[in-house]
Amino acid sequence: MNVRIRNEQDIEAVEAPHAPENVQYHHADYDEAGAAEDGEAEKKPLARTDKKAGRNDPCPCGSGKKYKHCHGKLT
Repeated sequence: MNVRIRNEQDIEAVEAPHAPENVQYHHADYDEAGAAEDGEAEKKPLARTDKKAGRNDPCPCGSGKKYKHCHGKLT
């Protein structure tokens, strides 16, 4: 291993890179998200319409495989 001792100015120049000062971040849907938070659109909890498939039940896609070997493999 090689160790090189440097003075404080060299260390500060390497450790503190110049960061941009005038940067503004704006999400494309920011205005729409703000409107939803004001209470205009009330959110309802998601209600499942079908019975949840068990791991050993046939897959609901109709492939004939067990859920755990078909679409359950992705989760």
